[in-house]
Amino acid sequence: GGGHVFVRGFDNPYVTGYGWMSPGDLLDDSTYLTDGAPCPVVAKPANGVLLRPDSGYGGVIGANDGCSVLFDTFPGHRDNSPDANGVMVPNGKTIDARPLEVGDVLEFSSSFFTTREIMDSLGDSHGYRYYTNELTYVMGEGLRPWYGVQPRLKNEPLPKETLQGGTGSISYDYADNAAFMFQQPQTTIAMENMQRFVEGRRWIHTNLWTGEHNEPDNDRNDAGMALQGPRFNQSSCFGCHINNGRSAAPTVVNQRLDTMAVRTAESTVDGTYWPDRHYGLAVQMNARSVTTGEAQNWGTGVWLEGFDDSSATLADGTVVALRKPKIAFEGPAPAVYSLRAAQPMIGMGLLEAIPDAEILSRVRTSPDEDGVKGTANYGYDPETGEVHLGRYGWKAGKVSLRHQVTNAALLDMSVTSPVYPNRLCLAGSAHCNASDGLDMGLSAEAVERMTQYLQLLGVPAQRSLVSGFPKGVTPLPYLDVDPDAIAKGEKLFTDIRCSSCHVVELQTGNTSEFAEVRNQTIKPYTDMLLHDMGDGLADGFQEGLATGSMWRTSPLWGIGYTEYVAAGTPVGYLHDSRARNLTEAIMWHGGEAQTSKQRFAALSAQERQQLLSFLKSL
Repeated sequence: GGGHVFVRGFDNPYVTGYGWMSPGDLLDDSTYLTDGAPCPVVAKPANGVLLRPDSGYGGVIGANDGCSVLFDTFPGHRDNSPDANGVMVPNGKTIDARPLEVGDVLEFSSSFFTTREIMDSLGDSHGYRYYTNELTYVMGEGLRPWYGVQPRLKNEPLPKETLQGGTGSISYDYADNAAFMFQQPQTTIAMENMQRFVEGRRWIHTNLWTGEHNEPDNDRNDAGMALQGPRFNQSSCFGCHINNGRSAAPTVVNQRLDTMAVRTAESTVDGTYWPDRHYGLAVQMNARSVTTGEAQNWGTGVWLEGFDDSSATLADGTVVALRKPKIAFEGPAPAVYSLRAAQPMIGMGLLEAIPDAEILSRVRTSPDEDGVKGTANYGYDPETGEVHLGRYGWKAGKVSLRHQVTNAALLDMSVTSPVYPNRLCLAGSAHCNASDGLDMGLSAEAVERMTQYLQLLGVPAQRSLVSGFPKGVTPLPYLDVDPDAIAKGEKLFTDIRCSSCHVVELQTGNTSEFAEVRNQTIKPYTDMLLHDMGDGLADGFQEGLATGSMWRTSPLWGIGYTEYVAAGTPVGYLHDSRARNLTEAIMWHGGEAQTSKQRFAALSAQERQQLLSFLKSL
């Protein structure tokens, strides 16, 4: 907005939150008569082409109707002196700007402007300017994730070891918006991909029966109306994935479990699994009239019946209470079923970008000295029938993000797509093709945008660094960290060999559609492989090569934000959300993880707390 952009310089240690100066101008001020006139909103150019691809101003090619900004100097700022509290503040002296140099670190914030009249009509006479969170740009490198240091949370690029999601990791949040940390795009997202991201985001937030957005004041998505079949669990992705995180955990007897999934099957005498004859591939717990939309009861509800309680005693005598949910069916109980929680949606594009060879290099034909093996799962591409390495789902049964998105839309929301063209697909693959009929569902473009949204979701950076909050300011709880405890916990994580399965570092390849996720060093804390976790966690449900006691290693990145993202809704850990905290989750580990669990149980109380501090920093 206006004819200038305000940027803050970092080369002087005394620059504070007031050290904003203007080093840039619109490339074509003459378009708006006077310098400083509002820059008009420019519609997205057709096919993503800039309005002026062959000409520019100030030596810059591709100006977009004069709204592009030219930077050529490192911003000047006012000199500083200590105030009564010892905080450095501007004292009125001006320091000249200088030409930009490679390595310069700039902080900037985009802004949106409206008129005083409009804001007055809304009863807000002061908020006529809105600024987004700050961005950090390093000359010669590009946008970089950041955290705040002294003075006054001055932007500092985060060190490489904290970048769990590569260079696109999400910066520390100083606006008390932890609930939204799983909804952020890659920090390095390109402008044209941001458009794809927000279009996909709209579909993720759309109620696929009413077309309404789950956030107030958004226009209805008419293309998303009446896409659901008569039986379903939830009507939007957000219905299960709270703020892109986990689903509500089973906590109260008689609680309806319709934010979770119940996969169903029956087995033949030869051990072959088939879709359950009553429910098909999964239970759809809710129903409505296909003509009036009125809620109905079709006798397919699933409820929390209670818990099987047990306990584990640690070496120092601490008793850890454990519980496993028991569920009841309103209709007939399937022969084989598995209760599944929704998993966090972050970083899925990065996981898709990991080459098969990187994952398969960790497969073992015989177990190591701890009994850890690691097995790859494979699945069929539902469109081509080709066999590919499994990557997504609790048992790695989905071979691509497109597969995951459309399968969840079908089984959890009863919404079809070009991948699953009719609701006969709910009963299995026998009649799951276009020749058996088409039911109105997601368009090819909607599926593409939803998939791209997930591919471009970023991963929060590890919170292992102390932030430079001003004197007297209490740090936000999720930024109030102990680096020493975290470092010791990280060492313990490796020493007790949690990292045998929760592999710390992986490398993405160069074949992804999006440059943002190519050639990235990431820290997902997973090997993407199946491991036998013992009878305690077994569900008896087989998917591909995954037996009833085998589970894909869940990524740990972002796990420290779990409760903040849930925003007050009780959530849990493990496939059925049985674990109420990380200690319980660890103590449920068995099978290939038995030895690591025993090492954890043998730790002192202080060491356990250090390990948990590390996990909560992720």
